[in-house]
Amino acid sequence: MAAQTDFWGDIAPATVRTPVAILREQASLLGTKTENLIEAAVETVISQGKFQHRFNLVVPALDNYTYQLFRIEHGIDLYPLRVFDKEILGLNTEDDFVDWLRNRLSSDDTKKIIGNLLAQVNS
Repeated sequence: MAAQTDFWGDIAPATVRTPVAILREQASLLGTKTENLIEAAVETVISQGKFQHRFNLVVPALDNYTYQLFRIEHGIDLYPLRVFDKEILGLNTEDDFVDWLRNRLSSDDTKKIIGNLLAQVNS
């Protein structure tokens, strides 16, 4: 019997940070900032060959009330990706996504939402 020939070559994971890794990194920081009164969670579903990641704010003290702050969607190539927020945006690179995410998480709108949730918990 002839030996099998390997046509696959060397296989290694991509060296880029995936969008979901960036989202999870940021999600892990919110609980510390709010003494775990509000947490962030990333929920992933796959639909029609697209990865969809929902960035949710979760309030454990309010029966795990969940507020979807935004969602992103991308294919196997990671970028470009689409952001579904107040409008739909196309972002072409990791740098574009990180800049957008920084602005979204530190925006007055996001701070107002978190402030209102904290007020609910402290009522």
